[in-house]
Amino acid sequence: MDTMLQRQGQNGISRWVKAAAALCLLVMLLAAPVLAQEATLTVRVRKQFGYNMGSQIQGQFLIKATGPADLAAVTFTIDGATLGEVTTAPFELSFQTGAYALGWHTLGATGLTAGGQTLEAKELRFEFVPASGAAKGALSILAPILVVVFGGMLVMFVVPLLRKDKGRGAEAPINGVLGGTVCPKCGRPFGLHLWALNVSLVGKYDRCPHCGKWSFVRRTSPEVLEAAAAAMTAAAEAEAAAVAPVTDEEQRRKKQLDDSRYL
Repeated sequence: MDTMLQRQGQNGISRWVKAAAALCLLVMLLAAPVLAQEATLTVRVRKQFGYNMGSQIQGQFLIKATGPADLAAVTFTIDGATLGEVTTAPFELSFQTGAYALGWHTLGATGLTAGGQTLEAKELRFEFVPASGAAKGALSILAPILVVVFGGMLVMFVVPLLRKDKGRGAEAPINGVLGGTVCPKCGRPFGLHLWALNVSLVGKYDRCPHCGKWSFVRRTSPEVLEAAAAAMTAAAEAEAAAVAPVTDEEQRRKKQLDDSRYL
């Protein structure tokens, strides 16, 4: 009986030991990512002035390191040589690409915590390019934008110039986003167009939708526009009244003539 009790006691103690070991292992596994995260040193490079496109850089840049709360000092390196050491936060250092040879370079950082732990940041690779290469790269970015902008301006200016639809001004508003004006050629009002060429001290070079002619015009007051619109309407009514009306007798004779064609 005593032997059986001893064995049961030993088995119980063994189970407790195994459970405690499993619990310790679980705690260590859960704590490991946290410790690894706190002991990480990260380095980044940011442009202050110059050019950067992907891995190509030129000009003045800032290299910055971030790490655990007890980070005490950071030594920045370029191609393994010391670029500079910073002992106070923020841990950052400015450098010029022109101070180094053109081509590929490796930037890195080594940190030291208050507890004496040394941290190594993942290195970054950049190609230092000349100013001419930076200008060419910037031009390759700006060229499509400039083509779109100036191409749009050219289309907006040339298309109205080539149009031959004068006389349709009655459909156009006499006022617009930019205001309205009166054509100095025909005296009729129209709204200033967004595509009109703006010439300093002279006005806008715009096309009249009534007569189709181009002139330098300026924005006029609503009173002047209303007076010009009233005069235009009166002239159109007078022109319509001057046309001889067709009498009922003429219409009857025309109908008889049209009907006789089918006899």
